Amino acid sequence: IDTLNLSGFDKPTLVLQCLFIILLGVVMAVLRYGWRNLLMGSARDVEKGIRNDLFNHILHLDMAYFDRVKTGDIMAHATSDINHVRMAFGFGLIVMVDTILLGGATLSIMFYTHPKLTAIAMIPMPLLVVVTRVLGKKIHLYHKTAQESFSILTELVRESFFGIRIIKVFNFEASTGKRVENASVDYFKKNLKRAVVTALLRPLLGLFFNLSTLVIIFYGGFLVLEKTLSPGELVAFLQYLGILAWPIIAIGWMTNLFQRGMASLNRINTLLDSMPEVDQPANPESLGKEPGSIQFKDVTFSYSSSAPVLSNISLAIQKGERIGISGPPGSGKTSLVQLIPRLYNSSKGDVCIDNMNVNTLDLEHLRDHIAFMPQESFLFSGTIKENILMGRKIPEENLNTVLETCCLTQTLDRMPESLDTLVGERGITLSGGQKQRIALARTLVRPKPIIILDDPISQIDTHTAAEIISRLNRLNINATIIVISHRISALAACDRIFILKNGNISHSGAHRDLIEKDDFYRKSYRVQQFEEAAHES
Repeated sequence: IDTLNLSGFDKPTLVLQCLFIILLGVVMAVLRYGWRNLLMGSARDVEKGIRNDLFNHILHLDMAYFDRVKTGDIMAHATSDINHVRMAFGFGLIVMVDTILLGGATLSIMFYTHPKLTAIAMIPMPLLVVVTRVLGKKIHLYHKTAQESFSILTELVRESFFGIRIIKVFNFEASTGKRVENASVDYFKKNLKRAVVTALLRPLLGLFFNLSTLVIIFYGGFLVLEKTLSPGELVAFLQYLGILAWPIIAIGWMTNLFQRGMASLNRINTLLDSMPEVDQPANPESLGKEPGSIQFKDVTFSYSSSAPVLSNISLAIQKGERIGISGPPGSGKTSLVQLIPRLYNSSKGDVCIDNMNVNTLDLEHLRDHIAFMPQESFLFSGTIKENILMGRKIPEENLNTVLETCCLTQTLDRMPESLDTLVGERGITLSGGQKQRIALARTLVRPKPIIILDDPISQIDTHTAAEIISRLNRLNINATIIVISHRISALAACDRIFILKNGNISHSGAHRDLIEKDDFYRKSYRVQQFEEAAHES
């Protein structure tokens, strides 16, 4: 600018200066692309690491954690919160580097050119720090409450889709829609609070920037009139302030990103800090090659601080025995068998396998010796074969034997793709009985020394259930088998049957003994005999 009026200034000089500016712009673009790629790539690595760590940690949490924490909250951690952390480590770091390097370099040049003018231009900046600090705290608080509301909304939506059939059957569309709408409005209002504070930050930063521009023009104009500052230096100052505008405005954006990121990181850390009650022992032991005997020694168990579900249970199961467990609903049957693979820890007493306390055993090793079929016949969104094998490989003849045992062969023959038939989400295309038989096949497909079947035929018709029980009894497997069932026909061939009532073992013995000794067992047997006779007729 100052050379415009000099005699040596000509067209080639002007072109040369313009080319120099273009060259600087290209170099800056290339370098900025490079380091942004580097920082954004690092942020993606951080995102990948957190997601993997979070998912692996969730997999190792015990059942008690999932009893008290909603799925929607965990989903919000794994999606929205991780994205906010990535933005903080990605764009947030880019903005911070821009602010420190670009802002610092520009301020240094301005102080070098005219210290007094620079100092006066920076007068509004302390207000910037105050505003950023106050609004930053508000952003952090509002983001935390918004994410908590998002967790509730996510859980409601997930629950609604999961139970869509119940909603339609009972005509609950209106009430369910209202619940989701209320949660959505709550999330909207909390998000709006965050948006108001975020929207307020940038205009205030722009205001302070424009005040600095006004100071430079006003005071710098006087300096030009007094010949202590050249017009070129004044224009340069305004250009420097223009360069400084992005770092100044970016402070607000950076504050917003970091506050969101820190709030989300705190939520993720809360989950990561949750330690399972069922954890790996310090010096884990291993079972023998083919374990089988099970002992409960004065075992008491409760899910929380409430009344115990099981009280002072003592029993011994010999290797290779077939054990039946029955009793009224809520008597603790499922809770009892869940202690064997250590899905929960007993509140008092010892659960042992081959006289080794399960609390001292390596968890993976322990569960690798137990085949457990839970009450809920959960199927993954894949083919029937994938749901049975779960990534394992077994000989074709072994698979066919299991399918025959579970009465699945004829069922699969009627399906268009047989074993390769897609079951849909949670096996929605199959009947309850079909899902239960597939779950049973998944349990039996790989021989284990201990097999636990929790109500394996509850959703199967009487005739098919009787056939499955008959085939199970004929299976020549060297395993300790525990069957929980309300159907007496499923327990009749067991070596011993335990009757649970109110968390205690009321009676035990063989089928014929219990018909004589236990009222519950005798009445259940007679009612079921009548039902079976009526069904056959």
